[in-house]
Amino acid sequence: MFNKTAALGKNAKSTPLSRMTKRSEFTIGLVVIALFLVAYFATPSFGTKYNLMNLSKQGAIVGVLAVAQTLIIITGGIDISGGAIAGLGCMTMALMVRAGFSIPVCILVNFVICIVCGFVNGVIIFDLKVPAMITTLGTSTIYRAILKLACGGNSVTFFKPGTQEYVDIFYKIGNLDIAGFLPVLCAVWLVVSVIAWLVLRYTTFGRDLFVIGSGIEVARLSGIKVRKTFYMVYSVAGLIYGIAAMMFAGRILRGATNTGEGYDMNAIAATVIGGASLAGGRGAVTGTFVGALLMVVIENAGKAFLINDYILEMLTGILIIFAVAMDMVKSRKKG
Repeated sequence: MFNKTAALGKNAKSTPLSRMTKRSEFTIGLVVIALFLVAYFATPSFGTKYNLMNLSKQGAIVGVLAVAQTLIIITGGIDISGGAIAGLGCMTMALMVRAGFSIPVCILVNFVICIVCGFVNGVIIFDLKVPAMITTLGTSTIYRAILKLACGGNSVTFFKPGTQEYVDIFYKIGNLDIAGFLPVLCAVWLVVSVIAWLVLRYTTFGRDLFVIGSGIEVARLSGIKVRKTFYMVYSVAGLIYGIAAMMFAGRILRGATNTGEGYDMNAIAATVIGGASLAGGRGAVTGTFVGALLMVVIENAGKAFLINDYILEMLTGILIIFAVAMDMVKSRKKG
């Protein structure tokens, strides 16, 4: 009778609210809100409309890349080629626009290239058994080299052929605001995040990713087509990198040799800070979203407080190490 009562008491305490407060994204969200409020009331520049809209634009591309990273990390993998793939897609569109191709064709080719690059990553990782980090490190170098060869080491501006006017769709992506307060870049981030959340929560494909992250043999015994799922998740990541390529095009209005450099580490950091496990089997788009917000708020608030950029880089590195260390502690406790 005593044990039954104790069990009932334990279940009674496990309310939806209590479960939510134990999630990583809840804690990170509170930190984001606290930092935001401190910066908002302590500095004159942080709370301006221009700065807040710029803050959302800063986080948008990293946030979209981090969504792709979340899907892959859930399977126990990692991808450090996303920035290079997006950069290659952006440069491809710029070169095709300059050559006079129609905009829909340029965008379509961008997505095809990015999906193929992601698919190649999946084939190498699954069929050749090369670790994901080594695979994507190598393909990142290859994709970046192809980008540089294609443009001859020069940047290519998104001008309409024979004019000094930017292509409308890319200019609007980078500069247009919806209802006067929501940048298009941020809206794209929100849409991609919501779709990914729905996929992970309500589709067989999304559930399969978690099972694979828990163990490939477990996944096989569960009847999951592991090879097909691997191909799909890296191809879907490629599709998301294609979206990021369009966002880069709108943000900087040119294809450049260094487009996307440094974004992969920030995307991985946002994913891990948001509660995803590098060991696989755990991750959430909501956590990744607040993780990306945290990184952007730290950087933006740091500049508002006139903190040295190098110190901000150190703080970001410390935050990444701390997040990974906490993930390892959780994994050991569960093990």
